[in-house]
Amino acid sequence: MKSLPNEPLVSILIPNYNYGHFLRHCLDSVISQTYKNIEVIIQDNASTDNSYEIILEYQLKAMHGEIEFPIYADRNRRNLGSDRNATICASKAEGKYLLFLSSDDALKPEYVERCVAIMEENSRVSMVMVHRDEIDDDGNVHPTPPFYNKSFVCDGESQAAVFMMAGIAVPTQVLLRAGSRLETFKYRFYQLQVAGDWYSNYLMACVGDIAYIKDALCEYRVHFGNETNESEKNLLGVFEHFLLINAFNSIAKSIGYQKPQDKYDSAVQKLGGMCLRYTLKMLQNKEIECAKKYLYLAVVFDEEIKNDKRYAELWDIVTADHDFDEKLSKFEKENVLIRTISYDPPEGYVEIDFENDQD
Repeated sequence: MKSLPNEPLVSILIPNYNYGHFLRHCLDSVISQTYKNIEVIIQDNASTDNSYEIILEYQLKAMHGEIEFPIYADRNRRNLGSDRNATICASKAEGKYLLFLSSDDALKPEYVERCVAIMEENSRVSMVMVHRDEIDDDGNVHPTPPFYNKSFVCDGESQAAVFMMAGIAVPTQVLLRAGSRLETFKYRFYQLQVAGDWYSNYLMACVGDIAYIKDALCEYRVHFGNETNESEKNLLGVFEHFLLINAFNSIAKSIGYQKPQDKYDSAVQKLGGMCLRYTLKMLQNKEIECAKKYLYLAVVFDEEIKNDKRYAELWDIVTADHDFDEKLSKFEKENVLIRTISYDPPEGYVEIDFENDQD
């Protein structure tokens, strides 16, 4: 990467609750950044494990000069909820750029350096997204295909149209321009329990250009297992995504973005496929009645899904009087309900050539 003559301050914001088991891996990844003009702000949400002791240990190292940048730590007297805790964390930031780092995730060493370089060279870019590897509770890394097959910069409207169809990035995957984030507040009409990250990403595309790096520059912790959360069992997730699509469409109309509006019908229809994925998860957890609800709901969003072979097979499993496990296992082996390919960038993109961007 090209060296930056004046390295702007980057605020790495780490809201934490009971992730003491992963905190050292997270904080060590921050310390290993090749970019050094960083402040770390950690807000602990009244953890009941050893999180705060670990946080204070790293803060003490920073105070003694063993870490090259300051670490600011505070602790809530009671659990205020994850959204409120993240907001408190962000309110203390002074950086030109912000990174919300989940305390069970981790960064690759060049993450901040590469993102800041793009931001500094492209003043209209509001957000840089990076690809991620997935990591399980035991530290095993599981590579996944990048969403896009190139690194690039594109206009916000084109990326907003993609966000109508897919959220793409969790908080750890994005570096934000602080000034652009403030601009998005005028569009924040909703409080979302499930899809808040997706909402935030879309709004960043409404206030500037978007950049993407196809290299995996962070590790996203996936707590593998078959647990179901309440938002899945009460269908909140899929209904909130429907609300989200309509909010995106409304915002696009208000700012004159036509491309996202053109994607509205396709985005609603895609929720049918989302219902199939939830159906499979419910079946894996023996939540049969909930699985039935998702199959009924799939048709509401996409009438044509009744002609999908997978839809018929899932109904066969849901209504099976016998051989349930055998049928489910066969379906899992023969059907892939997750993305396995990388897409071309949005129309009008400008590719980033990192190989020719060296000193």
